[in-house]
Amino acid sequence: MSPVTGNKVPVLSPRMPPEHAIPPSSGRGAGGKISPRDPAQGAPQSLLILGASARGWASSVSRTGLAVHAADLFADRDLLAVATAVAIPSERYPSALAEAALGFPSGPWCYTGALENHPGLVDAITATRPLTGNAGDAIRRVRSPRHLAEELAGAGIGFPRTLDDASAVPCDGTWLRKPRASGGGQGIAPWTGFAVGGTSLGSRRDHVWQERCPGLPVAGVFVVTSRGARLAGASRQLIGVTAWHAPPYAYCGSVDVDPQTLPGDLGDQWHRIGSLLAGSFGLRGVVGVDAIVTPSGRLVVIEVNPRPTASMELVDRRTGMALAADHLAAYGIVTGRGSPAPSGGRWAKGILRAASLIEIDDRLCDRLDGFNSAWSHGDGWPAIADLPRSGTVVPAGAPCISLFAVADSGRGARRLLDQRMGIVQEAIGRP
Repeated sequence: MSPVTGNKVPVLSPRMPPEHAIPPSSGRGAGGKISPRDPAQGAPQSLLILGASARGWASSVSRTGLAVHAADLFADRDLLAVATAVAIPSERYPSALAEAALGFPSGPWCYTGALENHPGLVDAITATRPLTGNAGDAIRRVRSPRHLAEELAGAGIGFPRTLDDASAVPCDGTWLRKPRASGGGQGIAPWTGFAVGGTSLGSRRDHVWQERCPGLPVAGVFVVTSRGARLAGASRQLIGVTAWHAPPYAYCGSVDVDPQTLPGDLGDQWHRIGSLLAGSFGLRGVVGVDAIVTPSGRLVVIEVNPRPTASMELVDRRTGMALAADHLAAYGIVTGRGSPAPSGGRWAKGILRAASLIEIDDRLCDRLDGFNSAWSHGDGWPAIADLPRSGTVVPAGAPCISLFAVADSGRGARRLLDQRMGIVQEAIGRP
């Protein structure tokens, strides 16, 4: 694919790689003929990852010893370092992921964000190869605001008031309009009753209206098996950081929290949420839960992501283990668990968006690689991720790269992350 020209930037494209396809190294998948749990077939040797961005989860899977295949929107350089990958055309996301899957050897697959918005596609791909993830029916149950609210209420956990239409919703900005199919906070806005394009948004079926909930945005990482759920990680979410050019409500990073350090009452609330994930919802594998901690210390769940999430790589960094091994074990696949190399500190992750259109060239790639090498030596893990290939065009406002920092405290990690963000922004060039 040639770089983007003119002013036309596909809406679904966070950024545009220099070409769409990097051919898989071998084979064409027959797919769907074996179960990942079937001992007669032997242990799987590879895993296919499909989603908008596969890099973070691919890194974890690669540390289990499995070969990784992937298709996403980018095929970034650090994804290509651990996987055979293809980049699909953004204008054909997500349907092109199913087509890309046919080009890889048969074997199990899993999905990352935001394929939970397309449960029918998840089931269609699963008809051709075994899924190590939650299928369409489970996705629909846990992504239904009404069903989720009912189950949480039974466990004494909060959920914001949510309505299907805006007829009874105040227009003073105390409620939010949220797309039913979204990811990373995209498309969320205060509700003021305005119409868009001549269509009253209050009558659209592709949105819900949700009451604002004051408090601290957080996330929990669960490993869910038939025996129950374990809180493997927690984090404070970074939302709408203007210095990183993020729009309001957009997810733009996390600060890791060791779940063993959580106050007892908060830990108990997370435990009750985990019991619902394993029991009422029947989920398996890694599951992310976005929530708010209110000023009174109450957890209010915002949504459940029944798949690997962006903050989960901080768990790998803190523990030195591969969270992907726990996920695969929930589906009967036993792998290596990575070489334990805990950092002994607290990690922070940030997503830098483009302040203006950026054309990635060899010079900028070299500068980013230089920062990455210098910072990673001290951190013990890559300090920069989602490294775009030369020739990539990053539209204004789109995610560009991810940065990491580690320190003795979460506050210290955030300070160091901000410093690195400033250095990288200077290298890219401010508008």
